[in-house]
Amino acid sequence: MAAVILFAVCAVIPARAQKFDHFQLPATATSTDGRLTVVLSATNPTDAVGVDNTYTWTATNNSTDTLTGVVLGSHWGDYCVGINGAILGTNCPITPPEGPTLISLAPGCGGQSAGALEFDPSFAALGIWCSPSNGVTLAPGASISGSITIRPNTGGPAYYGVYSSHDPLVGPKPPNITIGPVINYRGMVAPAATDVQINGAASNGSPLVGSTFTYTYHVHDAGPSGTFGGITFVDTLPTSLTYISASVQIASIDPGTGQTVQATRSDMCSAVGQTVVFPLQDLTKGGVANQATITLTVAASGPAQLIANTATVHTAAPQDDSNLANNSVTVNVATR
Repeated sequence: MAAVILFAVCAVIPARAQKFDHFQLPATATSTDGRLTVVLSATNPTDAVGVDNTYTWTATNNSTDTLTGVVLGSHWGDYCVGINGAILGTNCPITPPEGPTLISLAPGCGGQSAGALEFDPSFAALGIWCSPSNGVTLAPGASISGSITIRPNTGGPAYYGVYSSHDPLVGPKPPNITIGPVINYRGMVAPAATDVQINGAASNGSPLVGSTFTYTYHVHDAGPSGTFGGITFVDTLPTSLTYISASVQIASIDPGTGQTVQATRSDMCSAVGQTVVFPLQDLTKGGVANQATITLTVAASGPAQLIANTATVHTAAPQDDSNLANNSVTVNVATR
């Protein structure tokens, strides 16, 4: 994702009353009339790439009346939802990652359609119903439950929404459920380790003292996963070099044309003293956004000598780099 950082995209359940943002499980929410409560729990306290996790949600009739039309549904694996439920859509800071792999469903649960009222077609989302579309009848104290086992494929912030309701409803269902309860759970899927690498070269191996030349560094992800959280490039220049300028070339896909777009940025760079820092956006495990190219222009300001210049790249937590041995490169030039 050298060009567009990817948090995955998601659709949020539209206009339902009483939304709750939870960052820990189990989580509970109650409808605005106090009659119906939903509880969401999971077998694992957190998600991780490639690790199965089972989520269970239960709606319970808290009232002394029999409730009809009780529905139970969920949107799982949604990404790029704002903290207040706003859909970031194409403004999401990263392109949609893969949605989770569906491993199993509880009896009575089935997939939702990805229609225009539910999801934008580009969103990496998985919708599941665990009740008939017209709901079920619950006696006082009775419950209806659903569960799903998923395997996350991509690290990053995850949005899981579960919801229920009962008659009477205002408007059609779904998606205009108006009395809740709704749980919007936001967690973090720990990314799988991947191998970020750097190599580099100088435009002139023996520059004249006082002349300018460039270092070109290529940072790429050798896989098996994309990165999450960004990458930092650092080059602390030897005192015999004077910093002139720096830029990074990044690539992305134009969503309108599907064509590769190359962009060169210099505003992402920070140079303090002899230290040059580039906060790079995420890299995919393949494709056009798999590499960033950094160009540093310097002047050979000292006397004639051998100059060893070392640049490094670092991933951000919780991303692990599987091979730290290739996270730095030293380029030698001999000024004359």
